[in-house]
Amino acid sequence: MVDAEGHPLGRQYRCSEEGRKLAADDLARGYETESGKMIVITDEELEAVAPETSRDIELRAFVPREQIPPLYYDRPYFLAPSGRSSKAYNLLATTMERTGRVGIGTFVMRGHEYLAAILSENGVLRAETLRHSAELRAPKAVGLPEHAKASAPRVARFVKEIEALTRTELDVSELEDRDAQALQKLAHAKQEQGRDVVSHAGEADEESPEGGSAKVIDLMAVLRKSLSRSAQVSTAESSANGAGRRTPHAAKSTAKSATKRAAKSRRTKGHDLADAPKDELYETAARLGIPGRSKLSKKQLLNAIKRAESA
Repeated sequence: MVDAEGHPLGRQYRCSEEGRKLAADDLARGYETESGKMIVITDEELEAVAPETSRDIELRAFVPREQIPPLYYDRPYFLAPSGRSSKAYNLLATTMERTGRVGIGTFVMRGHEYLAAILSENGVLRAETLRHSAELRAPKAVGLPEHAKASAPRVARFVKEIEALTRTELDVSELEDRDAQALQKLAHAKQEQGRDVVSHAGEADEESPEGGSAKVIDLMAVLRKSLSRSAQVSTAESSANGAGRRTPHAAKSTAKSATKRAAKSRRTKGHDLADAPKDELYETAARLGIPGRSKLSKKQLLNAIKRAESA
């Protein structure tokens, strides 16, 4: 959504009781009970119950393909072999396709565990996320009429209508999104005519106080260099003091303190974290070990990083 001049619009939250604007730190997640009460859940509590992140798919069973009703299928994903596992991938795909079996398993994506069916077609494995049984509605729940017996003449007439439209093959071109094509055609036509075209390129290209274009700084590159220098200094100090091998826990703490030093150094040199993209803020939050970072907005990430650095 944009305004009449083409400027992107932002979202502002307000309290329904008091009508006041809410800052990012005022926002929390709530679980609504059947009685209508709201249970506040903190990011730390969500992090504690979240499934362990893994790129693996845990297969639980293999069942005949026809035993999975189409209603359970939700969204498809292609599966690719990892590393040098192409032989195992091809073997599994060939065996599943030959036996007509479907693998049932789970995997974690974006902090949520999904139930999935693993299918094989033409040597390619595909994961179809499955709906849980509680997500499906019964015909009675949507008010469908009870099944009534149709008269033979009407059935015969419908059979003829269906046969008239029956084809031997499906024309895939008919599955295209015509609405999207029409919208794209409209946008391109208005662009060629110069109507309602708004450019904000000049706004992003800010000028420095000296009069030239402001220098674009890669914060991640600065952070990596700072971490690299910190690691070299730490290694040199350990050698000088005769320190032995560090434990994994100690190494993790050192990396976290190095991140804090690098971030503070970055601000001292004039770099502002507020100008960094959200993905860079997320990387910094990950190195600082901030819980619940995947669910935070850019402003919330920024505030959490500042709190972690000042701690």
